[in-house]
Amino acid sequence: MKFYFFLFLFLYQCQISWYHTRVSKDKGHEIPISESESVFARNGVSCFISSIPFQMESENSQTYLASEKQIDFQFIENIRTNLKLKNTNSRHIKQIYGIPNSWPYLKELESFRSNKTFERFKRIENLNGNPTDKKTLSKYAEIVDADTFFYTNDQTYLDHEIENCDTYYQLNYAKKEIDDINSLLFVFTLGVIPALQYENHYFVVSKRKSLEPNPEITTYKFGFRKVISWLFLPTFNLFNEVIPYNQDYRFFDHSKDQFLDSLENKYSNPLPIKYLNPVYGDIRGDIYRSDSGLFETMIPVDVRFAVLRDGKEKVSFYDPVRGLYKIQAIKVDEKIEADVVSNGLEFTLKSFIKTKLVDKIQRQFPQSNIKHESFTPEYRNGTYTFLLEIDKPESAYESAKKELFIFSCFKLEDRIFILSKSLPNVSNEPISQQLAESEILSFYAITKFRAKYKEPKPINLEVSMNDAKGKSLTDVEDENDEEEEDDEEDDEEEELPGSITSSEIDLNGLFALLKARTHIPKGKLDIKPGRFKFNQARMRSPKITRSKFNIKPGRSKNFSRPAKWRK
Repeated sequence: MKFYFFLFLFLYQCQISWYHTRVSKDKGHEIPISESESVFARNGVSCFISSIPFQMESENSQTYLASEKQIDFQFIENIRTNLKLKNTNSRHIKQIYGIPNSWPYLKELESFRSNKTFERFKRIENLNGNPTDKKTLSKYAEIVDADTFFYTNDQTYLDHEIENCDTYYQLNYAKKEIDDINSLLFVFTLGVIPALQYENHYFVVSKRKSLEPNPEITTYKFGFRKVISWLFLPTFNLFNEVIPYNQDYRFFDHSKDQFLDSLENKYSNPLPIKYLNPVYGDIRGDIYRSDSGLFETMIPVDVRFAVLRDGKEKVSFYDPVRGLYKIQAIKVDEKIEADVVSNGLEFTLKSFIKTKLVDKIQRQFPQSNIKHESFTPEYRNGTYTFLLEIDKPESAYESAKKELFIFSCFKLEDRIFILSKSLPNVSNEPISQQLAESEILSFYAITKFRAKYKEPKPINLEVSMNDAKGKSLTDVEDENDEEEEDDEEDDEEEELPGSITSSEIDLNGLFALLKARTHIPKGKLDIKPGRFKFNQARMRSPKITRSKFNIKPGRSKNFSRPAKWRK
């Protein structure tokens, strides 16, 4: 009887939830975000500041460009692009502070502020010094550009005036609040006294006019409230505005999207929580990790408008403003390894790209060709980079006749990693090699690569053609059978769904972009804000093509050979 009583109370549970969004200026009174004013000034040059501690990169962190309190690079790029400020009247200033006064390569860092190309890695290789310092120098060579400034330990004051900056903005994540009120009373009173759960995230925008010492502080608060009680009638989730979230997309990530919407003057109702769940890889915050563990990258596009497609060893990101980004990890075969030894890495990479990528594109678009190419042996032990121009003569629009893509590839252990990015070409004007290399270097800077080197099997020196002491022919056959079966098992592990085998380059995303003439229609990939293409492969179980009992020959010799039963 008591069981039915508690079941009755459970069925009559009432739960109401709602979002809580407020904004306050200089620690003043909180008002709804819809009643606030824009913090961005439309006049003059807006400079967004990112402060980066020196040598903050570590193998344990997600990426050396992200920290808990600092708003990541991509978030600032989203603001600049979506507000139509990029390349017009805004700059992204990167401040690298805490450099030791005795560090010997400060002049080399300063020289990187101009001409962001692969030539800077040749200068690093020619330096004579500590290999650790040269490795650190190579890390910063990927991110340093004309808007990067360096500060030593003596320069503790970072708010220096920068030329051609009228307004300075600095964005930070301030704090997190989470609590569960009356949870014990809710249990002791069997739900008569309601329980309140809430979570708040605070973001701060510091705005400072040029030549003014005191900045204006604007604090944005994003949270939710949830009231649970068993006293009232059930609501059947009709009054629950807060959508449940999981570990793949936390409420903190949702609050960053709301913060970005508020800065863009979109003071409508808060966006629903979106699920950016790839089929194979994993996403934590703004970091994508491949299922194979070969690479991880900061998502280079705006996830609110993004289309993501991935496999075990590949991923592609697309949004209508930034275009297509793609990473592939291709396993090399014995022929490629032999070509590297005999012909060198440069010839091997160029031949591999020509056969597997350029030839395939030229079959569909014969007028396509490589505009610029370069090989940098000092960067990642040899990097081949080229600018590919794809001519579409059947295009009805003259402005979309030519598409430009920048490709860069290098070999790491038993994988060839290929990074590619589409480049804007609205006016059909030629893009310089320096600009293209700068774009791909920025992609390198937010990506980490790992290799899973597979050790070769040791050769059994006791068995040879001339000396087979102490072993019969049948024993040698048994060992050969066991080795062959182990090889087949390894092949089965490698040929999983979504993996890349036989050194093939995936061109699906590139061809889809070309076919759509840089515009993806609604019915094909569905790039509506907050919506993602549902991949049916996630709901389909892999097909089993064959069945096999994995019984080691060493444990079943008597059953496999009846002649041994009498022994």
